[in-house]
Amino acid sequence: MPVRHLQAKMKSLSSDTTPEAQRMHFELMRRLPGWKRLSLALELTWATRQLILADIRHHFPEADEAEIRRRFIARVLPRRDVISAYGFDPKDDCS
Repeated sequence: MPVRHLQAKMKSLSSDTTPEAQRMHFELMRRLPGWKRLSLALELTWATRQLILADIRHHFPEADEAEIRRRFIARVLPRRDVISAYGFDPKDDCS
């Protein structure tokens, strides 16, 4: 299926973004070199991590670093992966 055909059917990913603006954004992103797209993705990942940590610290101001780490892990990984890899159930440990 040609890319133009896919773009014509594509809905906006956000309710406050027009399909035209989204197409322009995608086109600009396509023009960037791979290293720049990767850099932007890493910056977004870092910013998201900082927001999650800030939220945890806000809601649990008395938490030590171990608890913050457990709550972060529970927030970003699926429950079954947390249980398998880290040995605790987020529903029990981080309620």
